[in-house]
Amino acid sequence: MTGHIATLLMVVLSHIFAVDCYHTGAPAGVCDTMTPDSSGHGASPQNTAAPYTITVSPANLTMPGEITVTIMGNSSADTMQGILVQARGEGSTNTTGTFSTMSAVKPLSCPSGTAQGAVTHKATLGHIKTLTLKWTPSQPGMYKIWFTVVNVKATFWVQQKSDTIYYTMPEITTMDSNMTMMTSMSTMPTTPTGSGSAMITASLGSIMIMIALMVFV
Repeated sequence: MTGHIATLLMVVLSHIFAVDCYHTGAPAGVCDTMTPDSSGHGASPQNTAAPYTITVSPANLTMPGEITVTIMGNSSADTMQGILVQARGEGSTNTTGTFSTMSAVKPLSCPSGTAQGAVTHKATLGHIKTLTLKWTPSQPGMYKIWFTVVNVKATFWVQQKSDTIYYTMPEITTMDSNMTMMTSMSTMPTTPTGSGSAMITASLGSIMIMIALMVFV
C-alpha cells in the first residue's frame, strides 16, 4: 500500500513539474534544438506544415534601426499557448541581437549568443492569435527569426523561420565624397607662392630676350 502511494505521489509531482515548466516558458537547455521536452509535453513535434505565418518588416534595413516581427495563426483555431523565438545569423545556431521585452514574453539567455537574442512566454499566453515583437540587430549581416509555437500542450511545431533579413551599413555616395573633397580643398591655406613664382619666371624670360637682341645688334 505504501509503495503504491509513493508511486502515485511521484507521478503527480512529475506532472506538476512538467506543467509548471510549460507555464513558465522554455528552458535555456532547449535553445539549440528549440524542441520541447517530450516527457513534459507528452508528444513529439508535428511534422505537418505549421499553421502560423511569420513576417519581418522591413526585411531590408540600413543601420541603425529595428525590425518588427509578427507571428500569427492562419485561422481562429491556430492560437498560441507557448512560444520560443530566436534571432540567428545566417548559417548559425547562436542567438544574436536584442529583442524588446514585451508584456507577454521574457528574455531567454541561451548558452551561445546574446543575452536578449531569444524570448519565451512568461506564462501561458492564453490562446492568443498574434504576437508582435521588436528586434534590433547588433551588427550588419544576414539574419532569420526562428520560432517554436505550442498550440496546446501536445500539439506544437518547432524551428519555423522567417525570410532572410538584410541589415547593412549606410552607403557613402559619390556626391558625399565630392562634397568632402571640396570642403577639404576650401579649408586649405592659400599663399602667394604660386603667383610669385610665375611672375619671376616671366621676368627672367623677358631679360633673356633683351640680352639676345643686344648680342645680334
